[in-house]
Amino acid sequence: MNRNYDWKTLLTYANEDLALYGYSLKVYEKEEGFYFLDIVKDGVDENYAGNYYEDELSDLINDAWHHIKTNLV
Repeated sequence: MNRNYDWKTLLTYANEDLALYGYSLKVYEKEEGFYFLDIVKDGVDENYAGNYYEDELSDLINDAWHHIKTNLV
């Protein structure tokens, strides 16, 4: 887990960076205690991953961020 930032701060940094490419990440709690992550491109949400606990979100955000940046090249 990335212990340098809490997941909300990390999400903010990721979205600031990804906005340059027209992407964003959206985290939401679908069921109590279970979080989902969507990649948003041009206003369209695509489910990236689901059923994660809050303490796993930093790693999940890093993975999605890296996935987007890697596939842009």
